[in-house]
Amino acid sequence: CVFLDIMFDNRPIQRFWFLETVARMPYFSYISVLHLYESLGWWRAGAELRKVHFAEEWNELHHLQIMESLGGDQLWIDRFVAQHAAIVYYWILVAMYILAPKLAYNFSELIEAHAV
Repeated sequence: CVFLDIMFDNRPIQRFWFLETVARMPYFSYISVLHLYESLGWWRAGAELRKVHFAEEWNELHHLQIMESLGGDQLWIDRFVAQHAAIVYYWILVAMYILAPKLAYNFSELIEAHAV
């Protein structure tokens, strides 16, 4: 991605921290929608799927903590851009997951492949 290449030129730790911040959002969004479905009584079989997404998010959290310990989140602008990108990405995925879960999964995979 050109934006990431420019913003994080010669700053691989900060780039990875940014990517890990954003990479957690698919799992949060999927868990949020599954919880909504269960709360409304629309779907009760989501416990196993929520466990899988929680485990994946837990993995991303540890990557994020490693990058933070290496100083990836030191600059205010890096935190600002990553946190706002994550919020936007979260809501896009929530909408996509409600409308078409398979499309949301595929979109997340495309974004992740493109970002790396």
